[in-house]
Amino acid sequence: MTKNTNVDVSYYIQLYENLKSEIIKKNAPNSKFYSIRQVGIKYNTNINTVLKVFKMLERDGYIFSEKGKGFFIKEHSNFSISEEIIPIMESFHFGQTNTEGINFSNGSPPNDYFPQEIYQTLIEKSLKNHGASLLGYQDVQGLESLRILLADYLEEKDIFVSKNDIMITSGTQQSLVIILKTFGGTSLKTVAISSPTYPNALNLLKDMCNIKTFDLKNDGWNLVEFEKALKKERIHFVYIMPNFQNPTGISWSEEKKKKLLKLAHEYNFYIIEDDCFSEFYYTKRVEPLKVLDQTGNEKVIYIKTYSKLLMPGIGLAYMILPPAIMQKAILTKYSLDHSTSGLNQKVLEYFIADKYLDNHVKNLKKIFKAKHHKILELLAEVPHITILNKSKGGFFIWIQLADYINEEKFYHKCKLRGVSILPGNIFYHDKRSSGKIRLSFISPSLEELEEGVEIMKDILIHCDF
Repeated sequence: MTKNTNVDVSYYIQLYENLKSEIIKKNAPNSKFYSIRQVGIKYNTNINTVLKVFKMLERDGYIFSEKGKGFFIKEHSNFSISEEIIPIMESFHFGQTNTEGINFSNGSPPNDYFPQEIYQTLIEKSLKNHGASLLGYQDVQGLESLRILLADYLEEKDIFVSKNDIMITSGTQQSLVIILKTFGGTSLKTVAISSPTYPNALNLLKDMCNIKTFDLKNDGWNLVEFEKALKKERIHFVYIMPNFQNPTGISWSEEKKKKLLKLAHEYNFYIIEDDCFSEFYYTKRVEPLKVLDQTGNEKVIYIKTYSKLLMPGIGLAYMILPPAIMQKAILTKYSLDHSTSGLNQKVLEYFIADKYLDNHVKNLKKIFKAKHHKILELLAEVPHITILNKSKGGFFIWIQLADYINEEKFYHKCKLRGVSILPGNIFYHDKRSSGKIRLSFISPSLEELEEGVEIMKDILIHCDF
């Protein structure tokens, strides 16, 4: 990182993410953290910038300060790292930070697509209109003006809620923590999840719940088998991505969405819908499961993150919660971080209100649709693989390697050739050797897609597995 006295939002995000990664990697609650001066020297940046980033880290629960003593690493529920999770974190970290070679592992839009100038203008507009009030503690539930706007925005998508049903959070993982702690009680809850599923959610749920897995078919779960399980034991939650799931790209059929919701009413469980990708359809529009939920008898807890629409460092998401649990959820969130950044919320509000979000998503869809078409075309010529689901949206292609090819060896051979992918075993609760890999096609250019697939093809043809 180079020094930048006129700091833009991407620089703040970069410094914040670097320091956060160091904290998580160190995994040493209550130990002394850097001083502001040390970070200024290490990253060659000014003290005011570092101070603001420290405040962000403190706000998000990564560090705390003691007067006259400095800053310390805060004990955090996500810091518990088992040996089996370390390779997963390394794979993800490499994919997210790798700027050399060809990146098929990054699951968020690349920095180049971030509308930096617009965002910078909206930061200035927010501070000009609202001043320092945005930098203090906010309504724990989220800025009222943003929640009103989101309720109107959701109505256009046939989701009918009020501002009182919406909570702003710092991301999907915080949303999950709030949900699980709100429903806590004295015994562990049981959560049903897809196999395979998103590793970050999987590892968090493993720490806080009993896990029951159900194989994900091309149109959702086998709901006959799922109902048999419901009859045998109490399941409190279902966690799913019903549209363009990570890693498979699978979308649940309309029939199975309706059936799952019917079962939720019959067996009294909540469905946690993680809706990362429903905007990114490349043929036919898909609807969130929440559209089918009944007003007044809701069974879907809806989570929407902006990390896939903008950038992970924006640190904003929202939940739609049943009215009966909102007040308890507010108390739970308050115990975690008091409030979410007012400045970030106000900027997002302007970004949505001024139609920048709709235009941004439209532009991304056009780019990603071309890449999606290109990678499917290229992979069709690669031997020793099977494309398991030619998804019609999302960011990912889920691939089965031939039986005689070891996925871990293939992963490492690709890495040595400058191609980053994710091995399939990290997406399974039992970390099984699945012979599968996940390719994200959103970061590479069209030329890099061609080069990267050609390298993988060469490895598959010429290497001894």
